[in-house]
Amino acid sequence: MFDAPGETWTDREFDGENFVESDLADLTTTGCTFVGCDFADANLTLSRHSNSTFVACTFGGARLTDARFDGCKLTGSMMVDAQVRGTTFTTCDLTRTALGGLKLRGRDLSQSRLTEANLVDTDLRECSFAGADLRGVRLGNTDLRDADLRGALLDVFDPRLADLRGAHIDVGHAMLLVGVFGVRLGG
Repeated sequence: MFDAPGETWTDREFDGENFVESDLADLTTTGCTFVGCDFADANLTLSRHSNSTFVACTFGGARLTDARFDGCKLTGSMMVDAQVRGTTFTTCDLTRTALGGLKLRGRDLSQSRLTEANLVDTDLRECSFAGADLRGVRLGNTDLRDADLRGALLDVFDPRLADLRGAHIDVGHAMLLVGVFGVRLGG
């Protein structure tokens, strides 16, 4: 266990560190690097992370309530079963991050990179994805009702794997979705 509530860390590096059940509430990190670290069941409530990197880290069961990630890279991290009420991800790189099953309703994920992220069973209702990179995301029972996908980078996906009722999309997105069903537009 590693306890550091309320501390400020700058430019620190951790490789394979065990933060399981650690008290890291109100922790502030800037420019820190965490590689293969385990934050399972850790308390990161009200923590603030700016330009920090969390590569292939595990956050299973972690309490991230009201945590803020600004300009962070969380590539390949597992956030399944994390408590994320009020957690924000501002212009983050969530490439290949497992977000499956999380309730992220109403979050602003604009300009974030979610390439190949696992969004199976994720509640993304009313989220903004303006300018986000959603290419290759893994969908399945994904709730995107009333989400704003305008300006997002998308590739072909099966719309039957997500609830898109009320979602705002661009004309280009509509053409991608129609193409899934073999429909041809125009002459």
